[in-house]
Amino acid sequence: GTRPSSSHTTMSSSSSVATGERAEYETCASLVERTLEQCPRIAQLRAALLSLGHDIPVSCVQCPEPQPGKTPVAGGYMTDTRSIVMCQKWAAEMPDEIPNTLVHELIHAYDDARACIDWTNLVHHACTEIRAANLSGDCSFRRELNRSNISPLGISMAGQRCIRRRAQISVLMNPACPNNRVAEAAVDKAWMTCFADTAPFDRVPD
Repeated sequence: GTRPSSSHTTMSSSSSVATGERAEYETCASLVERTLEQCPRIAQLRAALLSLGHDIPVSCVQCPEPQPGKTPVAGGYMTDTRSIVMCQKWAAEMPDEIPNTLVHELIHAYDDARACIDWTNLVHHACTEIRAANLSGDCSFRRELNRSNISPLGISMAGQRCIRRRAQISVLMNPACPNNRVAEAAVDKAWMTCFADTAPFDRVPD
C-alpha cells in the first residue's frame, strides 16, 4: 500500500477550511474507531499482531490533495513508526472503503512484524503487496466489476490479474524500483509463495 510521508500539509488559515478539516477529522476518527471495534477480519489481524508484540496505532491525518487526474491516497502503513495513517478527507467521503483499507495496511504491519521487511528489497515489497491485495478484498469480483476491469471474456483469473496489477503499481512507487519491468519481475518472483500465504487467516476472507 501507499506509505505517505509523515510530514503533513499545512492547514489553511481560513476558519471555514479549518472547520471543514476538523469535521473531516472527527468523521474519520469515528469511522475508524467503529471499524476497529466491529470488523472481524481486523480483530483477527490485531490479535495476531499483539501475539507478535505489536500494537499498531491508527490515526487520521490531512493528506495532500491528489494531482489532477490522480486517485486520492486512502492511507498507508508508515514503516518508520510502524503505524497506520488514514487520509481523513478520503475516509469521510468513502466510509464503506475503510474496512478493506485498514485490512490492507494491517497486512503490511503484520508482515513487517513477523518478517522485518527490507523495504528496499523489491521482492519483499512485492510479497506483502500481493498478500494485502489478496486478503483485503481489494480484488473481489464486485470491486473489479465496479472498476470496469472485467469483461465477459475476461472473467477467468480476473482476481489474480487484479492482485498482480495492484502489487506491481505499488512496487513501482518504491524509490528503489527503477522501472515497470523491474516491478513486474519482483511480483513474478514473489507470486507463488506469497499468493498462497493467507496468514494469519486460514483462507482468503470472504
